[in-house]
Amino acid sequence: IAMQQYLAGFGQWVTVIQGVIFVACVLTFRRGVVGEIAHYFRRSL
Repeated sequence: IAMQQYLAGFGQWVTVIQGVIFVACVLTFRRGVVGEIAHYFRRSL
């Protein structure tokens, strides 16, 4: 909801921008947020 308020000036592009952000997060955190954190700690130990 906060992101929609922040991006309200972009009008109909809000949904597209949110979709792009979502896809970027999915591609960045392929193992999930918890999986990425666990992998980071396993690798650094």
